[in-house]
Amino acid sequence: MPELTRNQFTDQVIEMIRAKFPLAKVARAEESFSLRVNGHVAPLENLYRIAKLRPDTMRHDVERWAVELIRAGEGSPDNDAAFDDVKERILPLLISHAAPEAHLASAVTEPLVADLHIAYVLDSDRTIRYLQRANLARWHKTIEELHEVAIENLVARSEALNAHAAQDEQGRINLILFQTMDGFDAARILLPTLHERLREHLGSPFAAAIPNRDILLCFRDDEQTVERVSDQVAEDYRQMPHQVTSQILLITADGIAPRE
Repeated sequence: MPELTRNQFTDQVIEMIRAKFPLAKVARAEESFSLRVNGHVAPLENLYRIAKLRPDTMRHDVERWAVELIRAGEGSPDNDAAFDDVKERILPLLISHAAPEAHLASAVTEPLVADLHIAYVLDSDRTIRYLQRANLARWHKTIEELHEVAIENLVARSEALNAHAAQDEQGRINLILFQTMDGFDAARILLPTLHERLREHLGSPFAAAIPNRDILLCFRDDEQTVERVSDQVAEDYRQMPHQVTSQILLITADGIAPRE
């Protein structure tokens, strides 16, 4: 199937949603490359990138995307849930300051480094829902308390994490890849013990890249390795859904910093 332009893709998505969900109200939104589904504005960029990667499953991916939107519009029992009932599902998610999602305007976020922010989400079986400032106010929790819970949950989820290592010609490990595809691989750059665990393999400080939310690359901070990895990071950032950043970062004993 030939690659669709954004305009053609938008038309096809509208047709698919109307065919599957005839009672749904769907139309182009005023915002660029977005749809309005039952009054909810949803950017199409991530869905478009997924369709380019998996054109054979486009209809399934569009219908699943629409189901999640429609359910979100109908409300969720999590909206009124008590903190103790959902706290084990609170996790951090890394996003770019330029993320297009309109609902991020009222989401709970805080700056990390450069243009990166930490957002806090509720993880469900098939969806990730951004926590809103209204949730924080209703729970009488501070963002510091939310961050502590989110990192504890991320650590617990990452205890049995498998990583893939690559070696150079001398047999030294020069790159370690984390990719579980659970939506939180990039966020694992926040793991408190990441530097301590990897410095014996990669030196200190070492470099890291998170071109999209489903990958964390950690590698030696030498010019040859950084140059080799940077081109692939830039390509992944351009092509893959759920972009985070093309910038190379440094993991130091004191935390995360941009690599100048």
